[in-house]
Amino acid sequence: MPTVADHYDKLLAEHYSRMFGDHDAKVAEQRALLERLCLRPEGPSEAIDLGCGSGFQSLALAQLGFRVTAVDTSDKLLAELAARRGQLPIETVQGDLLEALERSGPVYELAVCMGDTLPHLGSKADVERMFAGCARRLAPGGRLVLTFRDLTRELEGADRFIPVHDSADVIMTCFLEYEPETVKVHDLVHTRGREDGRWTLSASFYRKLRLSPDWVSGRLEAAGFRLLHREIARGLVTLVARSGADVGRDTNSD
Repeated sequence: MPTVADHYDKLLAEHYSRMFGDHDAKVAEQRALLERLCLRPEGPSEAIDLGCGSGFQSLALAQLGFRVTAVDTSDKLLAELAARRGQLPIETVQGDLLEALERSGPVYELAVCMGDTLPHLGSKADVERMFAGCARRLAPGGRLVLTFRDLTRELEGADRFIPVHDSADVIMTCFLEYEPETVKVHDLVHTRGREDGRWTLSASFYRKLRLSPDWVSGRLEAAGFRLLHREIARGLVTLVARSGADVGRDTNSD
C-alpha cells in the first residue's frame, strides 16, 4: 500500500507547485492570511513549518520576520524551497513530522501545519501525537495554526472528479474514493512528450484522514491548547490555538 511519502516521491512532488499557479502569488496569499490572523513576530522568534512542501508558508513566515525550520518528507520539494529562499532565515529538514517534533531543538513561538497537511498523517492517533509534540515544543503562549480540508461530507458521482491543473503539456485530475475513516485520493497526471507530442498517463493514490473541525478542536483542547480562532470557508478549515496560557474568550466564524 503506497504511503503519502511514496506518492509524492513517485508522482506528485514533480508537479506539486504547478497545482497552485504562480508561486510568488501563493506566498503573498499565505503571508496575508498570517497577517490577518495577527501572527507577526515580536522580536526574534522561531517558527516550525510542518509539511512545508515547496515553501508557501515557510517563505511567508520568514518574510514576516520568523526564523523558520521547514520540515517535509520530500527531498524534491525541499530542494525547490532551498532554491527559492535566497537569504531568508529558513532551515530545511527532511524527515517525518512527528519525529522532527520529538528531536531536541529550539523552543518555537509558532508552529504551522497548513495546506491540508494534517489529513496526510497516518492515523488519528498520529494527529494527537502531533498536537502533543507541538505542545511540548512551543513556548508558553505559543501558537499553532492548522488549515485542512473537511472531508467528512462525501461528494457523489462526477463531483468526485476534481480538476487540478491544465496547461499545454500537463493535465492533472484528482478522484476521491471514500472509506469510513479515510479518503483514497487518486492523482491522475497526463503529460505531453516534448519530442513526439504524445500524452502519457501517470497515476498513484494515497489516503487522507477524514477529520471534522469539531474533532480536531476537541483534540487540541485535550492536548492543552486553547482555541483562539476558527473559520470554515468553502470546506477549508482554519484553526489558531494557543499553548499553555489563559487567552480569554474564543472567537469563531464558521
